[in-house]
Amino acid sequence: MLKDYYAILGVAEGAPVAEIKQQYQRLLLIHHPDKQQQQQNQFLQASAGVSSSTVTLQEIKEAWENLRLPEQRAFYDSSLKAMRLRANGQVNEDIDLDDMEFDEGNGEFVISVKELELGVDTVTCSTCSLIVRIHYEAADDSEED
Repeated sequence: MLKDYYAILGVAEGAPVAEIKQQYQRLLLIHHPDKQQQQQNQFLQASAGVSSSTVTLQEIKEAWENLRLPEQRAFYDSSLKAMRLRANGQVNEDIDLDDMEFDEGNGEFVISVKELELGVDTVTCSTCSLIVRIHYEAADDSEED
């Protein structure tokens, strides 16, 4: 399951990179063990709107790494959208990956190998609200004799 990096950093999904970076730096100061004393941390956490019990320094760094570059952020956003659709949406059809065809036209269901590797298995149509679940088996890299 994907982590909600926007929630980890306490920013809106449409926030500009500058705002995300500012919040990232603020949270680094809050959670870095050498920078602040515990009382100062509590004050900073309250002002940042983030609870220390729910966010770790590693999660903060991971969130920044996934949101700082436009192409990584776009990929993350599409994966997050697919995860939410899977959780909230009704799957209209189940399709075997082998039955899908490659086509560059409009009105498609598009899923990347990377998304499949991350466990994303639902896709929405690019022009409508239909949702399909993709069934597939991971290819075995070892050769059989």
